[in-house]
Amino acid sequence: MKFKVLIFLLQVFTLYSNNSKTIDGIAAIVENNIILKSDLMQMVNITATQNKITINDSSLVYIKLKKKVLESMIDQKVILEMAILDSVFVEETEVNNSLDQQIENLILQSGGEENAEKVIGQKIKDFRREFWYEMQNRLISEKYQQTLLSNIKTTNKDVENFIKTYKDSLPKIPTKVKIRH
Repeated sequence: MKFKVLIFLLQVFTLYSNNSKTIDGIAAIVENNIILKSDLMQMVNITATQNKITINDSSLVYIKLKKKVLESMIDQKVILEMAILDSVFVEETEVNNSLDQQIENLILQSGGEENAEKVIGQKIKDFRREFWYEMQNRLISEKYQQTLLSNIKTTNKDVENFIKTYKDSLPKIPTKVKIRH
Protein backbone atom coordinates (compact mmCIF):
# COMPACT_ATOMS: atom_id res chain seq x y z
CA MET A 1 0.00 0.00 0.00
CA LYS A 2 2.76 2.45 0.91
CA PHE A 3 4.52 1.63 -2.34
CA LYS A 4 1.40 2.49 -4.39
CA VAL A 5 1.00 5.82 -2.58
CA LEU A 6 4.67 6.61 -3.17
CA ILE A 7 4.35 5.82 -6.89
CA PHE A 8 1.20 7.96 -7.13
CA LEU A 9 2.89 10.93 -5.40
CA LEU A 10 5.93 10.56 -7.63
CA GLN A 11 3.73 10.62 -10.76
CA VAL A 12 1.83 13.69 -9.55
CA PHE A 13 5.08 15.45 -8.72
CA THR A 14 6.52 14.62 -12.15
CA LEU A 15 3.37 15.81 -13.90
CA TYR A 16 3.29 19.17 -12.13
CA SER A 17 7.03 19.75 -12.11
CA ASN A 18 7.16 19.76 -15.92
CA ASN A 19 4.59 22.56 -16.15
CA SER A 20 5.64 24.71 -13.20
CA LYS A 21 8.03 27.61 -12.93
CA THR A 22 10.81 27.77 -10.38
CA ILE A 23 9.82 30.04 -7.51
CA ASP A 24 13.06 29.83 -5.55
CA GLY A 25 16.06 27.59 -5.22
CA ILE A 26 18.92 26.68 -2.95
CA ALA A 27 22.18 28.53 -3.49
CA ALA A 28 24.10 26.70 -0.72
CA ILE A 29 23.66 24.48 2.33
CA VAL A 30 25.81 24.78 5.45
CA GLU A 31 24.94 22.18 8.10
CA ASN A 32 21.28 22.91 8.98
CA ASN A 33 21.27 26.35 7.32
CA ILE A 34 20.04 26.89 3.78
CA ILE A 35 20.95 29.91 1.68
CA LEU A 36 18.13 30.56 -0.78
CA LYS A 37 18.75 32.05 -4.21
CA SER A 38 16.23 34.80 -3.43
CA ASP A 39 18.17 35.73 -0.27
CA LEU A 40 21.40 35.75 -2.28
CA MET A 41 19.89 38.02 -4.93
CA GLN A 42 18.52 40.37 -2.27
CA MET A 43 21.95 40.63 -0.62
CA VAL A 44 23.61 41.21 -4.02
CA ASN A 45 21.17 44.07 -4.72
CA ILE A 46 21.74 45.58 -1.27
CA THR A 47 25.51 45.29 -1.61
CA ALA A 48 25.41 46.87 -5.07
CA THR A 49 23.32 49.75 -3.74
CA GLN A 50 25.59 50.30 -0.74
CA ASN A 51 28.67 50.34 -2.98
CA LYS A 52 26.93 52.44 -5.67
CA ILE A 53 27.43 49.76 -8.32
CA THR A 54 25.08 49.56 -11.28
CA ILE A 55 24.76 45.95 -12.37
CA ASN A 56 22.89 43.84 -14.90
CA ASP A 57 22.47 40.07 -14.87
CA SER A 58 25.07 39.35 -17.54
CA SER A 59 27.90 41.66 -16.55
CA LEU A 60 31.20 40.42 -15.20
CA VAL A 61 30.86 42.80 -12.24
CA TYR A 62 27.53 41.17 -11.36
CA ILE A 63 28.98 37.66 -11.53
CA LYS A 64 31.95 38.60 -9.34
CA LEU A 65 29.73 40.41 -6.83
CA LYS A 66 27.33 37.46 -6.68
CA LYS A 67 30.21 35.04 -6.05
CA LYS A 68 31.71 37.30 -3.38
CA VAL A 69 28.36 37.74 -1.59
CA LEU A 70 27.66 33.99 -1.70
CA GLU A 71 31.09 33.20 -0.23
CA SER A 72 30.47 35.76 2.49
CA MET A 73 27.06 34.27 3.29
CA ILE A 74 28.58 30.77 3.48
CA ASP A 75 31.33 32.03 5.77
CA GLN A 76 28.72 33.65 8.01
CA LYS A 77 26.77 30.39 8.22
CA VAL A 78 29.91 28.45 9.17
CA ILE A 79 30.76 30.98 11.86
CA LEU A 80 27.14 30.88 13.04
CA GLU A 81 27.35 27.10 13.47
CA MET A 82 30.51 27.52 15.56
CA ALA A 83 28.85 30.25 17.65
CA ILE A 84 25.81 28.06 18.30
CA LEU A 85 28.12 25.29 19.48
CA ASP A 86 29.67 27.76 21.93
CA SER A 87 26.21 28.97 23.09
CA VAL A 88 26.58 32.60 21.98
CA PHE A 89 23.37 34.66 21.98
CA VAL A 90 22.23 38.27 21.54
CA GLU A 91 19.35 40.24 23.02
CA GLU A 92 16.24 41.17 21.02
CA THR A 93 16.89 44.88 21.52
CA GLU A 94 20.35 44.53 19.93
CA VAL A 95 18.79 42.86 16.90
CA ASN A 96 16.04 45.50 16.61
CA ASN A 97 18.51 48.38 16.91
CA SER A 98 20.90 46.92 14.35
CA LEU A 99 18.06 46.16 11.94
CA ASP A 100 16.67 49.70 12.29
CA GLN A 101 20.10 51.11 11.54
CA GLN A 102 20.56 48.79 8.53
CA ILE A 103 17.18 49.81 7.08
CA GLU A 104 17.87 53.50 7.70
CA ASN A 105 21.23 53.22 5.90
CA LEU A 106 19.61 51.39 2.99
CA ILE A 107 16.94 54.10 2.65
CA LEU A 108 19.57 56.87 2.74
CA GLN A 109 21.84 55.15 0.22
CA SER A 110 19.06 54.33 -2.22
CA GLY A 111 17.57 57.83 -2.11
CA GLY A 112 14.30 57.21 -0.31
CA GLU A 113 11.96 54.54 0.95
CA GLU A 114 10.41 53.82 -2.46
CA ASN A 115 13.82 53.28 -4.08
CA ALA A 116 14.87 51.07 -1.18
CA GLU A 117 11.77 48.95 -1.66
CA LYS A 118 12.64 48.60 -5.37
CA VAL A 119 16.17 47.50 -4.49
CA ILE A 120 15.08 44.85 -1.99
CA GLY A 121 12.05 43.86 -4.04
CA GLN A 122 9.51 44.15 -1.23
CA LYS A 123 8.00 46.52 1.32
CA ILE A 124 10.27 47.70 4.14
CA LYS A 125 7.90 46.19 6.71
CA ASP A 126 8.07 42.76 5.04
CA PHE A 127 11.83 43.02 4.66
CA ARG A 128 12.16 43.86 8.36
CA ARG A 129 10.11 40.82 9.35
CA GLU A 130 12.04 38.45 7.05
CA PHE A 131 15.49 39.90 7.72
CA TRP A 132 15.14 39.91 11.53
CA TYR A 133 16.46 36.37 11.97
CA GLU A 134 19.23 36.99 9.46
CA MET A 135 20.28 40.03 11.50
CA GLN A 136 20.16 37.97 14.69
CA ASN A 137 22.42 35.36 13.08
CA ARG A 138 24.78 38.06 11.85
CA LEU A 139 25.06 39.60 15.33
CA ILE A 140 25.65 36.19 16.91
CA SER A 141 28.44 35.56 14.38
CA GLU A 142 30.01 38.97 15.01
CA LYS A 143 29.86 38.48 18.77
CA TYR A 144 31.52 35.08 18.40
CA GLN A 145 34.27 36.57 16.21
CA GLN A 146 34.88 39.31 18.75
CA THR A 147 35.30 36.76 21.54
CA LEU A 148 37.81 34.87 19.41
CA LEU A 149 39.75 37.99 18.45
CA SER A 150 39.81 39.39 21.98
CA ASN A 151 41.89 36.42 23.09
CA ILE A 152 44.65 37.09 20.55
CA LYS A 153 47.72 38.83 21.89
CA THR A 154 50.45 39.96 19.49
CA THR A 155 53.95 40.98 20.49
CA ASN A 156 56.69 42.73 18.54
CA LYS A 157 58.54 39.42 18.33
CA ASP A 158 55.46 37.83 16.67
CA VAL A 159 55.39 40.62 14.09
CA GLU A 160 59.10 40.30 13.37
CA ASN A 161 58.79 36.51 12.97
CA PHE A 162 55.82 36.97 10.64
CA ILE A 163 57.76 39.41 8.47
CA LYS A 164 60.75 37.07 8.30
CA THR A 165 58.58 34.08 7.43
CA TYR A 166 56.41 35.78 4.79
CA LYS A 167 58.95 38.29 3.50
CA ASP A 168 58.66 37.03 -0.09
CA SER A 169 54.87 37.28 -0.24
CA LEU A 170 54.49 40.72 1.37
CA PRO A 171 54.01 43.59 -1.09
CA LYS A 172 56.71 46.17 -1.52
CA ILE A 173 55.68 49.59 -0.29
CA PRO A 174 57.49 52.38 -2.13
CA THR A 175 59.25 55.03 -0.10
CA LYS A 176 57.35 58.30 -0.08
CA VAL A 177 58.95 61.57 0.85
CA LYS A 178 57.55 65.09 1.05
CA ILE A 179 60.04 67.92 0.91
CA ARG A 180 59.22 71.57 1.43
CA HIS A 181 61.38 74.59 1.17
